[in-house]
Amino acid sequence: MRTVQLPGVSFPVSAICLGTAYFGSRDSEALAREELDYYYGLGGRFLNTAHEYGHGASERVIGRWLRDHGNRQEMVITTKGGEDHARPFARAMRRHELLEDADECLERLAIDCIDFFLLHIDDPNVPVAEILDTLHDLQKAGKIRHYGCSNWSVERMEEADAYADAHGIERFVMHEIEWNLSRRNTVNREMGIKWLDEEYIDYHERTKMPVAAYSPMAVGIFSKYAATGSFDTCSPGQQKSYDSPYNRRMAEKLMALSKETGYSIVELQIGYLCSQPRAFVDFPIVGSSKLSQLQESLRGIDCQFTPDMLDFLLEV
Repeated sequence: MRTVQLPGVSFPVSAICLGTAYFGSRDSEALAREELDYYYGLGGRFLNTAHEYGHGASERVIGRWLRDHGNRQEMVITTKGGEDHARPFARAMRRHELLEDADECLERLAIDCIDFFLLHIDDPNVPVAEILDTLHDLQKAGKIRHYGCSNWSVERMEEADAYADAHGIERFVMHEIEWNLSRRNTVNREMGIKWLDEEYIDYHERTKMPVAAYSPMAVGIFSKYAATGSFDTCSPGQQKSYDSPYNRRMAEKLMALSKETGYSIVELQIGYLCSQPRAFVDFPIVGSSKLSQLQESLRGIDCQFTPDMLDFLLEV
């Protein structure tokens, strides 16, 4: 698998990151290991997990897999902290909470140092000074190599950038956020979930901060549309968020491009993110509930978009 280089980071990362949110919870450990082995066999070396996932189950599965394969030094591990596991999407961003999360992540993963420790969410009530000083202290202690954020507003990231520059410490090295070919109708803003829009693109173009794109297939809505000609098989929540003239037109565009190129709709969505002509590096985070789904997603790395293909899709 080819790699990409993140600014300010001394080591490369795989161009597609393996998402592990349901390892050990919805997905059995046997399936998780099958997916890890397949990804590793293709040369994938980049994993994404979180303190919150399965109340620690995902990290524990990864830790056991790393131990059994003896390949910790080959793998790049991203995990996230800052959520209260007892209350999903509740913030836990004070200094003592982040320190506790980092220690628990290290213990579950059975590793000495986390390659990328991200803030899973933001709490605007906590000053960026407290947050960045805590992350810098974790870095100095050798517990994390780099740090980043997820689902932060542009305003807060700019504030964090200014603080880091003023105090001579590392800026966030990546931002994890939803990015795909859909446009949401609604989002539960109080949960802190955001998606890449023009404001974010402008920020990332200016700062060159890399984007870790989660939900690259938009929860499968375009594949469902292609199978039935509508979003009726999507859940009520998905329909509320995604059923729109724009997304129906995008689905039709993907179907037409799939027919023309021979790539599947899933491969096209991954290829779109792997072919971005942007000033910032991006990479998709792919997860699946079946090995066959993961195999299809990973084939998307070979789907190289031409400028004409990009123009065709985005002229919606």
